[in-house]
Amino acid sequence: MRTVVDIENLLVELDHSIADELEDQDLDFKQWDIQSREKAVKTVVDIAVCMANGGGGTVVFGVADRVMGREKAVLGVPPEVDVNLLKKAVYTSTDPKITPVFEEMAVPEGSGRLVLMQIYPGMPPYTNTSGQGTIRVGKDCQPLTGTMRRKIAEETGETDFTAELVTAIDESLLSATAFESLRNMARAERAPEDLLSLPDIELLSALGLIVKKKLTRAAIFLVGTEAAIREYIPGYNWTFLQMQSDLDYGIREDKSNALVSAISRIEDLLVPFNPITTYQQGLYHFEYHTWPVVAVREALMNAFSHRLCIA
Repeated sequence: MRTVVDIENLLVELDHSIADELEDQDLDFKQWDIQSREKAVKTVVDIAVCMANGGGGTVVFGVADRVMGREKAVLGVPPEVDVNLLKKAVYTSTDPKITPVFEEMAVPEGSGRLVLMQIYPGMPPYTNTSGQGTIRVGKDCQPLTGTMRRKIAEETGETDFTAELVTAIDESLLSATAFESLRNMARAERAPEDLLSLPDIELLSALGLIVKKKLTRAAIFLVGTEAAIREYIPGYNWTFLQMQSDLDYGIREDKSNALVSAISRIEDLLVPFNPITTYQQGLYHFEYHTWPVVAVREALMNAFSHRLCIA
């Protein structure tokens, strides 16, 4: 992904280059169509599909790609264009769903505003909801033909989003609190103590979450810090609502922390609503939760697996 700083540095080059010469596999410049909102939004959707099939990248809207001179090339995006509506348009018009991240960038030229669309790598092939699609090859978007789809399938195999390698091993991306929760949960399920006593990185390796000395997205999701999760799993978050009526709630909590930390926290939030009942049988007193703990955890795991909001 190209950052705002990266794009600022590239815009300087427009005084002696056209934007098309600065483009690459992961970077495209697009002029915003001020004549037709419908065509402009369609362009956003089409280039999102193209970039997603090509491995992801950054699209800069508001720059004419074949005009020399920064002042002439940087036209900007009209201020009334709502990036939230663009995000919704891409999501609703693609299959599988693409969730881009939009950033706004202030510039002195044109409308004074550029819009950056960040497309993260996913599970191609992607198309629009009509089944049409393209793929980024070099600086061009080529038709997503049957041959191209077969090539994607051969290269990706049975693509697993969580199994993708995202970054070199970096312990600063991992949460000590999440590791503690992971070990506590595993210990409660009688996991081998020799496994749980391994150092953090070795534990992830033993679980198959580090491959070729790189962290998988699953490793980040399981025990990553919130900052790492925001970077490598953008758009992920969970919400807990304790509803008092159809409209009012007593407790609300929104977070983007690691899976094991999230499960642990939600279980804590559910404690007041899952009381223990004592059942006497002879000399014995048996204690039962209203909802079995294992059933609660299974429900939570299903909710996270199916990307549902906890409510």
